[in-house]
Amino acid sequence: MGGSAADGLAKLALAREIEEFLIRELALLDDRRFEDWAALFTDDGYYWAPAKPDQDGPADHVSLFFDDKEIMNTRVSRLRHPRVHAQIPPSRTSHMISNLEVDPPDPAAAAYDVRARFLMLEYRPGGDQRSFGGRYEYRLIRRRGDFGIAAKKATILNCDAVMMPLSLPF
Repeated sequence: MGGSAADGLAKLALAREIEEFLIRELALLDDRRFEDWAALFTDDGYYWAPAKPDQDGPADHVSLFFDDKEIMNTRVSRLRHPRVHAQIPPSRTSHMISNLEVDPPDPAAAAYDVRARFLMLEYRPGGDQRSFGGRYEYRLIRRRGDFGIAAKKATILNCDAVMMPLSLPF
């Protein structure tokens, strides 16, 4: 097996620390604190949702979205506009994550590749509830005692299906 009990506890503590960060990230979306959510991304960070399950990168195929920090802030600004018809009435969401994997499981690392499964429910009064599920892949970096999101990829299970317009982040 290898490794000491202290190493095992340190890896477990790291996984829990990252899980708590991701839970806070998704709570910001559910609470519609979009500015605070966007601030979690590094200056060169991006958020990407491929339009096909095996898409290698955002440049080789059309994507559901590929937002750098500037585009994220523009989207947030649009969501705050008083006449944003796509969000009148505003959506209510619930994000959940599970099956967290952290690589490397080294608490002393400066960056981590993290994978997790997600389920996101969206409801708009007067409409149907929608559900989206799939896999998140993150590149997290340590900064100021917490983490920053350098990259986030949301591969939606049915990403290659016809969808109604998406106005909120997954």
